Amino acid sequence: MRSIATAVAPALALGLLASACSAKAGDAGGDVGEDGVKMGAGVTEDTITLAALVPLSGPIGGLGQDGVAGVKLYFDKVNADGGVCDRDVVIEARDNKYNSQETMTQYTGLSGKIAGIANLAPGGDAIPLQSRLEKDGVPVMAGSYDPLLLDVHQAFMPGTPYDVETVNGISYLVDQGELAKGDTIGVIAYPNGIGDAVTKGVDGAAEQFGLKVEHTKIDSTATDVTAQVNTLKRAGAKVIVVGAAGGPTVSAASVAAASGYDVTILATNLISQGDVQGAAKDAIVDHVVLTSNSAPFSSDAPVVQDLLAAWDKQADGRPITAPVAAGYLMAQVLDRALQQACDDSDLTPQAITAAMGKVGTIETEGLGVDLDYSTPGAAPSLASFILKPDPKAEGGAVIAVDATASDAAKAYAKAQGYTE
Repeated sequence: MRSIATAVAPALALGLLASACSAKAGDAGGDVGEDGVKMGAGVTEDTITLAALVPLSGPIGGLGQDGVAGVKLYFDKVNADGGVCDRDVVIEARDNKYNSQETMTQYTGLSGKIAGIANLAPGGDAIPLQSRLEKDGVPVMAGSYDPLLLDVHQAFMPGTPYDVETVNGISYLVDQGELAKGDTIGVIAYPNGIGDAVTKGVDGAAEQFGLKVEHTKIDSTATDVTAQVNTLKRAGAKVIVVGAAGGPTVSAASVAAASGYDVTILATNLISQGDVQGAAKDAIVDHVVLTSNSAPFSSDAPVVQDLLAAWDKQADGRPITAPVAAGYLMAQVLDRALQQACDDSDLTPQAITAAMGKVGTIETEGLGVDLDYSTPGAAPSLASFILKPDPKAEGGAVIAVDATASDAAKAYAKAQGYTE
């Protein structure tokens, strides 16, 4: 394997004018390599440089570091097998401090030096970056399932939008007999982002299934939802859907258990193995059902087991986290586009972006939901895993239902314009 470098390629000779006329990789039009492949920003004869813009410092810096580690684990394997177009894939990680302005600053410094972004967190930062991404043609794997990302042509969501995922979860609870026409379903949600999306999904599912909805909101920094749970208990909610991070989900389960409230709490899988094994484990197991775009680490899918083995070899005993799997999955998806662009003999950012729409269904082999970016603006998937918390399981959860798109989710997505 060639040595890995992060520098932008020197000017490459073209034809008989080699000694006099050359352009840096990344200039308009790009150079053509000795293998006949057109090279754009971040591409040399030997390397393809991708960025990871994630928090690497501060309270969640460890999670950002794990996300980068997942990307590198995948591309280490690719490089060991010969790379992409006989080029090593190099990851240039930058700390955005989980701040949108810092993301913009870091992207500006990388502009013209990268072929794509393999991991952007928060993924929603692709929205303020949209005009820059369009100008540069750079494809972005955005670590978010916010449906607003569907309007950003250069951004690729690695799963099912939050609102569709919510409809899948509610459909599951209806199938299980935990909800029926006329029942009340409660919502605890942030006033924006995931909260907005989950609220939309609840309202859409309620319309299909004839449910009443009781809405409550929490501040985006809140973790204690005692007041909201008590409000929904008085309203007679049989299910509470949480559109927030993991803390409010754990709080809701704890409050319900302490007050004898027999309620199911539905949330996207943002709780950790530590939560499931901690003081609230009984409350979580008794009350919580999770939806997810990714399989839990307890899955026996070979790709999941291979990831666990690869992590264990270099993690010095640290437990694997969800961002590792997310980074690995996003790298897997972007690799498909890179391979397609290689087949097309064009490794410019614009061609890599276009290649994402040409590869058809991307089968993740059970690591996550299968994805298809063939239709710009459409949801790449409508499927979700249904998980049950389990303190004894690797990662703290087990699969209750494999990745499936419910009829309700399909109807909802069509109404929202997420499908053709």
